[in-house]
Amino acid sequence: RISILANHPKLAVHNGYCCAGRRKEQESSSRPPLALLVAAHSVQLHRCLNCLHTADQLLREASPTPSMPSMRHSWLLCLPLAASLAPVDQIKTLLKLGRIDGATGYHELDSGFCNSVYRVDTHKKPVVVKIYSAMAKARCAPACRGVVDEAVGAAGLGPQIHVRTDDALVAEFVDGETLTERDLKDEETALTIAPKLAQLHALPIPPPLPQKPALWVGIDAMLACEGDALDASLLRREAARMRDAVEACTHADVLGHGDLKPSNVLRLRRGGITFIDFELAGPNYRGYDIFKLFRTSKLPAASDASLLSFVEAYLGEGATQRAADACLLETKLFEPLTWLEAAIFFSFAAATLPEKRSEMAALARDRWAAYEDCAGAGFDAAVRNLNNT
Repeated sequence: RISILANHPKLAVHNGYCCAGRRKEQESSSRPPLALLVAAHSVQLHRCLNCLHTADQLLREASPTPSMPSMRHSWLLCLPLAASLAPVDQIKTLLKLGRIDGATGYHELDSGFCNSVYRVDTHKKPVVVKIYSAMAKARCAPACRGVVDEAVGAAGLGPQIHVRTDDALVAEFVDGETLTERDLKDEETALTIAPKLAQLHALPIPPPLPQKPALWVGIDAMLACEGDALDASLLRREAARMRDAVEACTHADVLGHGDLKPSNVLRLRRGGITFIDFELAGPNYRGYDIFKLFRTSKLPAASDASLLSFVEAYLGEGATQRAADACLLETKLFEPLTWLEAAIFFSFAAATLPEKRSEMAALARDRWAAYEDCAGAGFDAAVRNLNNT
């Protein structure tokens, strides 16, 4: 809980999350009449942009003269994951770029490790604003950010993009719910995704993207940031082994999502599904996307029969049984790589997010253990089988 002590009723009655503080360089200057004192037991201060927006307005009203410096950035307590007034200003700038007027509310959505995501209510339709974190930027070059989101949105396979910059996206708000691992156990749900994924994979690869498979672009970027959660030299060696094996028997010839876990698939309220979050998208392997969609961390693994049904729906009615069997083999080949990529990611996160180092390091070790379980003789046999098809 956050305890808020203020001399203004608009904030005093707000039983939510609010933060305010003072820049050191302004401690000797005139103090405005409005003061907010905040005691926090939670790092979830970032969830109340509406309150911060109200505080911003009140602090402006508190300025006695036009010559007083703007207090928008002067009263700010920065805690891990806490939002300041700066995101609101950044969001307003992005909305102006998209000629979107009349913002009436800011709500943080559930966000992943890499980005801050907000729903912004407007006088017309709500929009979603995604602000990239340093972690996301480290894995995607500026010229490539949002490129696939834009292409996929134009094709009707993801939210339409209103604004794309090096730092953020503004997209249409899509009313739906993200899927879970358990949802993929439902055959009807899984088979709904298959043809949509085939359409995504068939899209042209946008020119700004590198020709190198996006999987290796991301892995190389993360390995360049060495941490001590796992043995960095061991990670590099295993990544090289996996790359040699995969490149010998398959090709990165589709526009892959790159992070196709269930939570990046939305079940729409109006029916159907759509894809979101394309920061890791680019030329990639179809089998990597398919296996990552079905990979589980808590539930039993998908059966070969389930994967084959999905693959057959993915390939379409004209596909031969031989083609389906080959696609299934290719899909299963990527099981260890999905775990290795995850181990590298959490090791990267442990080095990048010191406040979460312990949690990220534990996840890195867990994913590494899962990788070791499936990267031995079974993987070598899968490579041989695929080479013989």
